[in-house]
Amino acid sequence: RLRPPSEHTISHRQPAPRCVPSVYVAMSIVRGVALVVALVGGRVGASLLEDIAAAMGPSGNAYSLASVAGLPRIAAGLAPILPSLPRSEGGRLEGPAVRYALYHFFVREFGWRINGLDPMGAAWNSSSPAEVAALKRMPPAVLQLLASRLDRDGLNELDLAVLAWTLRYLIQDESDSRLRVAYDMLELSTDAPVPKERAELALDLHMASHVAAADLAKTPAEKMMKVYANIDKIYPAWNDTLDFIHSAFSAEVADPAAVSMSFEQNLRVLSNITERYGLWQDSECRNMKAMLLPWEDQGSGRVHLTDFYRASLSGKWQFSETVDLLRQLGALDESVPSSPRVIIANYLLSYSNCVGSTIYNDLCCLSECEALMAHVERQVAASSAEPEALMDIVVALASSTVPAGRELGAVLQQRLRSVAAQHGGVVPIYGRLFAQWMHHAYPRECPYPHVVGATQQITPAHYLRQGDGLRVASAEEMKVVVERPERKDHPQETLPWDSQEELLAPPSPRAPIGFAVLHLGTSAVAMGLLMASLLGVTVRRRRSAAKPAVAPQIFV
Repeated sequence: RLRPPSEHTISHRQPAPRCVPSVYVAMSIVRGVALVVALVGGRVGASLLEDIAAAMGPSGNAYSLASVAGLPRIAAGLAPILPSLPRSEGGRLEGPAVRYALYHFFVREFGWRINGLDPMGAAWNSSSPAEVAALKRMPPAVLQLLASRLDRDGLNELDLAVLAWTLRYLIQDESDSRLRVAYDMLELSTDAPVPKERAELALDLHMASHVAAADLAKTPAEKMMKVYANIDKIYPAWNDTLDFIHSAFSAEVADPAAVSMSFEQNLRVLSNITERYGLWQDSECRNMKAMLLPWEDQGSGRVHLTDFYRASLSGKWQFSETVDLLRQLGALDESVPSSPRVIIANYLLSYSNCVGSTIYNDLCCLSECEALMAHVERQVAASSAEPEALMDIVVALASSTVPAGRELGAVLQQRLRSVAAQHGGVVPIYGRLFAQWMHHAYPRECPYPHVVGATQQITPAHYLRQGDGLRVASAEEMKVVVERPERKDHPQETLPWDSQEELLAPPSPRAPIGFAVLHLGTSAVAMGLLMASLLGVTVRRRRSAAKPAVAPQIFV
C-alpha cells in the first residue's frame, strides 16, 4: 500500500448447543478448585509470570503491574483457539502449537506479523517460540527459562497467555522507546511537560518512522526529518493516518485550553494507537479488495493477471508487483499455465501490503478468514470434528461475500469427506487440508495454503532497510502482459487442490462434547483465578523489593 517512489520500486451443522450434563459442570468446578490450590501455591501460570518478572530485575515490577490489566484481554483472545490445539501426552502445548497459537492471536487481534512467529512459508517447527526477536529485549535468563520449559514439558494454557502478554508488553515497550528517541530528535524533555504541538509532532514523527520502516535510533535526525517531510509521497493515506493519530491525541488532552503535555500522557496516547491502529488501517485493505472484486474470475477469488495489471494501468497503482514477486509471495495461481491469476486473499495478506514495520513486527491487513476460523473453533471446541458437523457450521456462517444458508456443492462436500477419510473419520481443523477446504468455501476471504517451502514471504522492511523497494512491474512490462492473448474459457472448477496434509502434531483421539465443555470451563475458571492472583503476585514483589495417511502427511 506504499506508493512506488519510482517506476521500478515500491516501499511498501454443528448441532445447536446441547444441554451439558450436570456431571460435567460438577467436574469442571472440582477441577477449578484444584487449580485454586495450584495458583495460590504459585505452580500454575503465575509461576511463569513471577519467574519472568524476577529475571527482569527492577523493571519486573512494572511488568507485573501492567499484566493485571493486560493479561485478561490476552486470555480472552486466546480462548477460542486453545481447544483446537494438539497436545502432548501430558496435555501440554509443545513448540509448534505454541507458535501457531501466538501467531494467529496477534494476527487476529492486532494485524501484527511478529518476527519469529510468522513461518514465512516454512514449517511451524522450523524455529522455537523462544527465538522470537522481541524476546531478545529480555535478560538471557528469561530466554533460557522459556527455552527450557518449551523443550522439556511444553506450556500449559496459562503459561501460553503469559508468554503472549510478555510479547505484547515488549512490543509496546519498544514502541515507547522510539517515542523517547523522537523526543530527543526534537530536543524535547521527557521529564517535564512540553508544548502540546511539539508533543504531537513527536508522535507524528514516531508514526512516520513506523510507516517508513526506519530505525529511529540509528537514523540521523536530519535524514529522518526529510523522510517525515516526504512521507505522504510514498504513503498516500498519510493524511488519514494523521487524522487518526490526532484524534487519539485530542482524546487524551481533554482540556482544549491545555497548552502542554507530559511524556507519560503521550505514552498513553501511543498505547491507545497501538491497540486500535490495526483495525483502523484495515479499512484500506477492504478498499483494495473492493477494487479487485469487479475483476474476479467466476467467483473463484482470483483475478486474471491481465486484469490485475489492467487495473493498475487504469490508475489503481497498488496492483503493480512483478510476476516473480507475486509468485514468491504465494499470490499467483498458475494451475492453468496459459492463464495465471492473482489470488485475492493471498495478495491482500502478503507482505507487499503491510504498512508499518519495526524490528519486531510488521502491521498488515487483517485476515477475514481468522474471524471465520475463530467461529469454527468456538463451535467445535476440539482439535478435530466430523465432516458433516463442519459443513453444518460453514453453511450457517456468513462472510463479507458469502451468505449464510447456502448449499455446498457436491465437490466441496466430497473433498471434506475425503480429508476425514485420511484421519479416521474426522477432520483436524488445524491441518493444511482443512485450511485448503476453507479457501474453497470462502475463496475471497481465506488464503490458499501453499505447502511448506513453496513460498517465501518478504517483508517491506527487508528492502527498505537496504535502500531498495519491493519489486514492481514497469508500465511497459504490464502492457506486455495485458496485450498477450489469454485463454479465459477454462472450466469453472479450477481451484487447485493438493492432497498433501500438514499437521502440527499427530491427531489425538477426539473427545466427547462433555469433555470439550469441561475443558473450556476449566480454562475459564483457571484464567479468572490467575487474574485474581496477579495483584497479590505484584504486591509480594513490590514488598520484597523495598495415524497412516492415504495421502502424503507431514508434521510441521
